[in-house]
Amino acid sequence: MHEQFRAELLRLLAVAALVGLFGWASQAWALALLVGLGGLVLWQLYQVWLLEEWLVGGGGEDLRGVWRSVAEHIERVRLRARQRKKRLSRLLHRFHDTLETMPDAAVILDQRLRVQWFNSAARELLGLDAGEPVVGRPLPELLDDPALADWLRQGADASPLERRIGAAGERELELRVAPFAKDQLLLTAHDVTELKRVQTVRRDFIANVSHELRTPLTVVVGYLEMLAEEDLPGEVHDALAASLRQAERMQQLVADLLMLSRLELEDDRPPREPVDVPALLEHLVEDARRLNGDQHPVTLHLQSRAGLLGSESELASAFGNLLFNAILHTPPGTPVDLYWEVDDDGARFCVLDQGPGIPPEHLDRLTERFYRVDKSRSRERGGTGLGLSIVRHVLLRHDAVIEIESQVGEGSRFCCIFPNVRIVPA
Repeated sequence: MHEQFRAELLRLLAVAALVGLFGWASQAWALALLVGLGGLVLWQLYQVWLLEEWLVGGGGEDLRGVWRSVAEHIERVRLRARQRKKRLSRLLHRFHDTLETMPDAAVILDQRLRVQWFNSAARELLGLDAGEPVVGRPLPELLDDPALADWLRQGADASPLERRIGAAGERELELRVAPFAKDQLLLTAHDVTELKRVQTVRRDFIANVSHELRTPLTVVVGYLEMLAEEDLPGEVHDALAASLRQAERMQQLVADLLMLSRLELEDDRPPREPVDVPALLEHLVEDARRLNGDQHPVTLHLQSRAGLLGSESELASAFGNLLFNAILHTPPGTPVDLYWEVDDDGARFCVLDQGPGIPPEHLDRLTERFYRVDKSRSRERGGTGLGLSIVRHVLLRHDAVIEIESQVGEGSRFCCIFPNVRIVPA
């Protein structure tokens, strides 16, 4: 490239020398400049014309000087662009092939929720391409679902949505939306119909079995209590006491299973009745002190007299589970503090203990049913592993969430956070 520019400079100097020589010999400087510079300009214009012809598909063999160097540089840029285009084309085809082979529906939408592209699974799961044009039409219009349009307008901030699709609602899909390219959205739909059916069968089975076990267990516990009061040999009395403890533990397990099944099976929202939360907490603290005596000092800190809209029995179950979990899983003498406070962010019920704490790897799974941090200690203390799962379901039914913080050796903090719309002023 530098050589071409050097040759161009030498050409310019040669023309200048000829112009100077001609002007000095003829003393016609204006004519000399006109002829010299005009010839140079015409030659350059001819080279530009050849470059233009080469750009549109000509030969370009007659290009000289810096223009040939420019043409070679353009050719290299063209080659790189073609290679990059081929790579992008391969990636695009691979992306489309990947989406085509996915079992989940995938639909690309523009800002106005109009369909730009969809895969084969979308035809089956969402019912697209049913003998009518799809691309370019709004997806909510194709599905005849205004609620889906409202959800899609939330864009990438929309949380996953479970919705029945189809005229008879025969499919239940889990819909997710994510940003895609510029000003576009990628909608994915996963068929959870079979999963929901299995979950329903499982919940029905657990509920039915628990219900059937309740009556015989009540009879067994009654007879064991009656026998334990008889004057029997020591080893027989100890065996009866152990059997009674295990039967009562099974009774508690059945009660928790029935409670959890009822929460899962009830599709209706809980009643929005005013609940006097301070009074509810005072009763729970009285029960805890009566059952545990001075083994765990329980202190209630009421920073507000406001209540909540919801189900008193469900809230009592959730708050009681958190309180008795703190008592059950901390050594005797460990203080337990309850806080009820209301601020601009909502209402908050917190249970704080100074027990052994929970390792961080267990925190995300604490609300799973039957999950225990220490299985042997839970069995010794009579835990069922369902308490926090019940708490989570109750809070979901009350538009609330649970936050868990814990440090090993420093204690734990469980907080139920309720939105402002649930608060009843004092």
